[in-house]
Amino acid sequence: MAEDKEIATDLIDRALAKSSSNALAYVVKGDTLRVFGRPEEALPEYDAALEINPNFPIAYAQKGLALILSGRAREAFSPLQLALRLSPKDPIAVSWYYNLCHAHLHLQEYEEATKDCRRVININNAFWYAYVDLVSAYGASGQLEPARQSLTELNKIRPDFTIQWFREFGYGYSSNPQFRREFDEILDGLRKGGVREQ
Repeated sequence: MAEDKEIATDLIDRALAKSSSNALAYVVKGDTLRVFGRPEEALPEYDAALEINPNFPIAYAQKGLALILSGRAREAFSPLQLALRLSPKDPIAVSWYYNLCHAHLHLQEYEEATKDCRRVININNAFWYAYVDLVSAYGASGQLEPARQSLTELNKIRPDFTIQWFREFGYGYSSNPQFRREFDEILDGLRKGGVREQ
């Protein structure tokens, strides 16, 4: 996996050497670093893209996600909201709304998280991540009936969903200690919401 990251970033660096004014190339490099579990290293790449094009909604959105994964969820709202203001009808805006929900969940702001996740489901009811966050938010806040209902919907889409699987999935995105502490709280909300361990 480390070799794959090196190959990918090397190819992007070569492309940037030929065209350092390509904002999308910086976003792709940031995404590559983020996907390979290095969200902190991705942040300067998104900033470089935004220096070139300060009206680039995807760069703002991806920066917001990288901030969440870097244990800086409170800082994620501004870039995510800016992405939505710049391109409210973007085909991938549903994921930006989800990341707002997820940032609230990381901060244990359950009412805000459920509101944003409900918006995601209204846009795309097959976006299973939103159901995960709803189960966790409802479970953590003691609202067991809505947690059960959200879990029923999640199980229709992801019948194989377990705490163990989701922990491995989430931990794969970041080794940041703050992110992992917050993620463990999300897992605890899932337990309280009735998700099976294995």
